[in-house]
Amino acid sequence: MGHNTLVEAARILGRHYGHRVELPAGEWLTLVRLVLARRGSKSDEPDWSWLEDTPLRRPGETVQQSGSRLEAFAVDAGFKSSPVKVLPALARWWLQNSDDAGAGPDFGKRPLESWQRDLRGIRGVSWELADRILLVVGGLAVYPLDRGSQRIAARHGWIDISADYDEWQAFFVGGPRDSGIPVEDLSDWNSRIGREFCGVEPQCETCPLKGMLPEKGPLPLTSEE
Repeated sequence: MGHNTLVEAARILGRHYGHRVELPAGEWLTLVRLVLARRGSKSDEPDWSWLEDTPLRRPGETVQQSGSRLEAFAVDAGFKSSPVKVLPALARWWLQNSDDAGAGPDFGKRPLESWQRDLRGIRGVSWELADRILLVVGGLAVYPLDRGSQRIAARHGWIDISADYDEWQAFFVGGPRDSGIPVEDLSDWNSRIGREFCGVEPQCETCPLKGMLPEKGPLPLTSEE
C-alpha cells in the first residue's frame, strides 16, 4: 500500500473527528492524563482540574502514595481505578530520570529503544502505553500500536495482521511523514475507529472509512485474538 492511502484515510478521519486536545509535552500531568484516559472515564471530555487537589499533581507526591489511596481519588473523579496502580512506579521512573533542578526526563538524551526498555520493564505498562508516553510526553517518533489500529489496517489490506512490530512502526510513523498530519492525531483517530466501528465484529456500513475498503469488503483477520 502506498503511503498516500494512509494519508487519505487520516484526512477522512480528521474531518470526521476533528483534532485532539493537545497536551503539553514533557510534563508529569500529561503522563497522568494518558494513563487515566486509556480506559476511559464517565465523561467524553473529563474535567482534569481535580488532579491539582491530589497527590497525583507532582511525581514526588505520587511516589509516596499507595495504589489504593490513589485509586480512591480517581474513582471519586469518575475514572476507573485499575490504571492508577501503575502511577507510583511511573513517578519513581520519572524522578530517577529527572535532573537536580526537578525538570522531567530529557528524552533527547537517549535512543528511543532505551526509553522503551525502561518503561516496558515497569509492571502494568504495556508496549502501547510505553509508546504513548514516549510519543505524547517525550515527543519521540513512535506509534502507540493498539489492536484497533491493526484491525483497521489489516481489514483494508494496507498491511498484514501478522507484520512484526518494526513493520507496523514504519507503516504508521512513516506513512504520514511530510503530510502535516501529527502521529498523535492519527493514533487518536484510529483508536476511536477501533472502539466505535472496528472491533472483533466490524461495523463497516457506518464507518467513515467504508469507502476505502477493498471491493469485496473487509479482509479476514487470520491472526485475530
